[in-house]
Amino acid sequence: MKNYVNLNILDFQPLALSIFIDATETPKSIIVPLSDWPKLKPAIDSRSPLYKLMATLTFVPFHELSLEEKSMLLEDKLREVERENLRKGSFRAYKNELCTSQDIYVNEYADRKELVSIDAKTGKISLIKKLD
Repeated sequence: MKNYVNLNILDFQPLALSIFIDATETPKSIIVPLSDWPKLKPAIDSRSPLYKLMATLTFVPFHELSLEEKSMLLEDKLREVERENLRKGSFRAYKNELCTSQDIYVNEYADRKELVSIDAKTGKISLIKKLD
């Protein structure tokens, strides 16, 4: 006697669920593939035992994540820290198409952007032009 039924129909795609049934064909439980957890996670209360179990079963230590997975995990935190640093008066330095030599950078502050030249020997920053 078969005690489960696979529910792999269009209404439930891309999830593939197996439902365990009793002798009277009454549903009793389901099998949720761990690979489907990222799709289900937002809909589950994080305080529930199911959420805690799934989080434990799918936990991957940070050092075992791929570079792409690490980037996705840290992206929001990095943006938050960057905004806080800008708010406190710090700046973000980067290069773009305006940076035509090795010593030219864009310094972005909370209220402005500047194209600057940095002397590698002294660390002196010279304003080339305000961008905003």
